Amino acid sequence: MNMDTNTNKINFQYKLKLRTAIYGFLLYLLLTTPIAFKVLSYFFYYNTNIIINNNQPTFIAHLIMAFIIFVFLFLF
Repeated sequence: MNMDTNTNKINFQYKLKLRTAIYGFLLYLLLTTPIAFKVLSYFFYYNTNIIINNNQPTFIAHLIMAFIIFVFLFLF
């Protein structure tokens, strides 16, 4: 009986890890598109320069998107 509960706990932990990994993958795909960085530049237009000349995001833009992904994964 005790062995079943341990197996269920391990399966539950792997399901949570898999779900988090899938969410992270999908959020990364959605939030690293050039359109997402343009939307981000509208929010931070007055403070920093998020996008450089060739529609390439800066290092700060990548950090902000990584933080957004972190917050989504932490909350869900």
